[in-house]
This record gives sequence, structure tokens and C-alpha cells, in this order.
Amino acid sequence: MLISIEGLDGVGKSTLTSVLSSELKMPIISKPIKSLLELTPDQSKNITNKIYGNYSKNLQAMYYLLGYLSALEDGKNGSYILDRGFISTYYFSSGEENEELFDFFALNYGFPELTVLLYASIEERIKRITNRNSLDKDLMKTRIYKDDYTKHFEAIRRYNIPHIAINTEKMNELEVASIVLNAIELWRSDDDNRKFVMDLFSIDNLQSSNNLTYQELSEKMFEKVKVKKLERRKKLWKKLLQTNTI
Repeated sequence: MLISIEGLDGVGKSTLTSVLSSELKMPIISKPIKSLLELTPDQSKNITNKIYGNYSKNLQAMYYLLGYLSALEDGKNGSYILDRGFISTYYFSSGEENEELFDFFALNYGFPELTVLLYASIEERIKRITNRNSLDKDLMKTRIYKDDYTKHFEAIRRYNIPHIAINTEKMNELEVASIVLNAIELWRSDDDNRKFVMDLFSIDNLQSSNNLTYQELSEKMFEKVKVKKLERRKKLWKKLLQTNTI
């Protein structure tokens, strides 16, 4: 089983990935192309700079899709959390010249069982990164001041990717972790609940994913999760979030 966490810089992917990995007992796959080719951090950086500095989006896409394919293969033999996958590759490397390449991968290899897309506005993400570290190198990237989710949504709709989209704009790390864990547990329970969760947190409902939406999820979970389990989760999240910030 493979669950992919997607979203732009500053939205809280790393924090959520750590929480899900600990709670669901699923190892994290991060930068799968680096693991597949057994690259050191410097080697990975040099290859990335070379590809983006000298080659077309065709080669860029093929390089990262190869890593994505290796993550899918791992997911057939175990359960993993993937930190960025197909949608991020589509966001960074897709274009008119390689549409058929992405279509080929989608048709022949498919997607993780579930993709969790975390959303926050440009302003909120910049604020979070600044609060985390005002000298963060991400703040030096010009794209971060114009990044939006248009291509993320385009990929989900184009390929009908199984997903839940969480609007984190007005939530802290603990609230995000609580909602995603509850949504995943309900999603995994049976087909009816799976449809309920995916309808509730579709990208079409993203902007209306406010307290009302989350209340609907809470009411559904109240029937399923025992109080002791919820209390244990709260303690776990608090411990994890002491060392992980959005």
C-alpha cells in the first residue's frame, strides 16, 4: 500500500509525513530516485542542476518518473508513505512536449492507493516558512511567490487520481494531523466510507473545507473510534509536533 503526500513548500508535508509514518507504522519514501540510484546528497544535487540546466522537460520528467515508478513497485510489497510523487513531478516537469509521457505513465502504472493533497495560499505558506526560519533557502526561490495549485488540480482531474484534499489555511499541525489520520482510517474501513471521505475532501470542495466539513468527518468518526484511542493519538501528535513545525 502506498499513500502519497503532495503539496507546495511550506504547506506542512514533512510534519504530516512524520506523523502518518509513526501512527500508521509505514516507512517514508522520500526522493525515491535518489534511493533507487543510491545517490549521495551532493550527487543528487549535481544531477538535478545538470538536468534542469541543460535538458528539456522530457528528460526532467523521465528522471523523476523513474523514481516514482520505483516507489510504486515498493508499494506492491509493503506499506509506505511517499513524500511527493506523480503530482509533484507533473507540477515541476509537465508541458505540451511531454503530455504523452505522463499519459503513458498514468495509463500503464497508475497511482498510489491514496494521495493526500495539502493546500494553503501563497501568503500563508510564505508566513509559515518565515516563522520557521527567516533565512530558509526556500524564500530565495522566485517561484515560491507565484506558486499556486493549478497544475496539481489539473493532474488530479486529468487522471482521476484517488485523493483527499485538506485546506490547512486556518489549522495548526495538530489539527491537520488529526483530520488526515481520521480521514485515512475511515477511508480504509470499507467502500462506503471510502466514497464518503473522498467526496467530502475532493478538490471541488477544497475551498468549502471549513469547520462544517470537518465536523461531518468528526461525527462519522465518533461512531468508529474509541475514546482511549483518540487520547493516545493526541499524546503521540503532541510529542511529534514538538520537533516538527510547519
